[in-house]
Amino acid sequence: MGNQSPPPTKELPTLRYLDPEQVQVFRDAEGRLCATIADEFTVLSPRFLRVSPLTDPDRYVSVRGTGPNDKDFGLLRNWRRLDRESRRLVAAELERRYLYPRVRRILSVKDYSGLQLCVFDTDRGVREVTLRDVRDNVIYLGSARVLITDAEGNRFDIADVSALDQRSRVLLSEIL
Repeated sequence: MGNQSPPPTKELPTLRYLDPEQVQVFRDAEGRLCATIADEFTVLSPRFLRVSPLTDPDRYVSVRGTGPNDKDFGLLRNWRRLDRESRRLVAAELERRYLYPRVRRILSVKDYSGLQLCVFDTDRGVREVTLRDVRDNVIYLGSARVLITDAEGNRFDIADVSALDQRSRVLLSEIL
């Protein structure tokens, strides 16, 4: 009992903050997206994820790998200060990942046995949307913004409820 060594301790991961000057994003000769971090290493096919996509979308962006361990290489601060090409590539990736059509009008709402079938006029065209468990799939962002997730996991953004026309506000009250 007297000569036992202490159990090994796990080293906790450290959070690494990255400044825009430390990150360069580019496409390699084969067209793959790459990110060089602090001239130390290059990440092939990185993923860029917003840390607070709804409340503060541009403050921090996580730079992650796409391998089986999905390693986080750091948090990029002020990504909009990246060099022009890096900023363009990161913006395109974030736009693709966080595509939330903005609802301009609600055209119809019909209830079928607990499912609501809605037709939204969005900035990306008219969309037929199936909603279930609405109370679990609505996020209120402040007093006027609402994010609705449909049965397929698509999100629809109502940036300002008060900016909707009267009929759309009435139909929205039926949904909520």
